[in-house]
Amino acid sequence: KMRHMDKDHAIKLLGGTVTSAAAAVGVTPSAVTQWPPELPPRLADRVQAALYRIANGIPHPAPATEASAGA
Repeated sequence: KMRHMDKDHAIKLLGGTVTSAAAAVGVTPSAVTQWPPELPPRLADRVQAALYRIANGIPHPAPATEASAGA
């Protein structure tokens, strides 16, 4: 069984705040606050991609607008 990622752990990995996590993933902080306690695969993949970018010095995407935050 694949291990799941929880929201609090993801935020911790991405800088420890909702704002830092949002910036790393490329969404708004309000989008992060709407994540479920256990991240579905598509969100866990976005967290993993952000961690890869951070580890390899690749700039994160531009912040999303409110209109595209849930994308």
